[in-house]
Amino acid sequence: MSDILCVGQMVVDILVRNVDEVDFRIDTKRVEQIMLRNGGDCLNTAIDLRQLGADVGFSGVLGKDMLGGFLYETLEKSGIDTSGIYFDEKSRTSSVVVLINEKGERIFLYYGGSNDALTIDKVDPQVVRNARIVHVGGTYQLPGFDGKGAGELFALAHRSGGFTSMDVTWDTSGRWLETIEPCLPWLDLFMPSINEAKEICGTNDEKEIAEFLKDKGVKNVIVKLGHRGCYVDAFGEKYYQSAYQAPVVDTTGAGDSFVAGVLYGLAKEWEIKRITRFASAVSAHCIQELGATCGVPSSEKILEFMESAE
Repeated sequence: MSDILCVGQMVVDILVRNVDEVDFRIDTKRVEQIMLRNGGDCLNTAIDLRQLGADVGFSGVLGKDMLGGFLYETLEKSGIDTSGIYFDEKSRTSSVVVLINEKGERIFLYYGGSNDALTIDKVDPQVVRNARIVHVGGTYQLPGFDGKGAGELFALAHRSGGFTSMDVTWDTSGRWLETIEPCLPWLDLFMPSINEAKEICGTNDEKEIAEFLKDKGVKNVIVKLGHRGCYVDAFGEKYYQSAYQAPVVDTTGAGDSFVAGVLYGLAKEWEIKRITRFASAVSAHCIQELGATCGVPSSEKILEFMESAE
């Protein structure tokens, strides 16, 4: 039994830095660093949660290959419950090449692989029933699960007394609202970034975005605003939470770590303003290290930081 079950995308990240441009007329270009790391929105969030100290389980699909073994071992070493992992015989494990420039900005070259094979029938219902919070991450890169499948998962979680949460990534199909609309009425909390939210809702005003999503049945909304922090329309409160200032090494996983901070606070039953301040502090730590999860420390260290930081 886990306090928080994360369901969705997991990827092997191949991090390449520094890459400010790519010229295919040049045969070879030297870079500062190439690293292999865990990645994928949902896996990043799960590992961040474990590093903060939460009790976490994971449900997703891996291929029976070297990269799948690497991610499974990463889950086990992190102390994440792997009973919800499904190995697909026909799929190769998902991977992404992350090109990072000198400013810490990045672009992803993504291969869907095993994430494309995730369907609702590959999620163990008992694992869902056992979780207090069920979070789906990597939406729009889970074509066999997005929308209808996620809706069925959230409905099952609700019947079992669970709290439901979702984060999204970029929709390369361009279907946006059409894809996720079936699961919105089952969502207790939706945490999109502003860039994705404006595509879903047809406006770049975060207050209008929150109202639009609530009209679709979402109970609570937090819109991530990058370096501006976030806008919160949740649990009876409406406000802006500013971001902590921190030196940027790599922004990969910044949003995922913010989501982890929110879920950790919810599991602890904190009030919402403390939760979003904590989540902002987690994200500020994430961006100071190379890789999606390497910069996230224990919750104790985050709370110590919050006592002294502006």
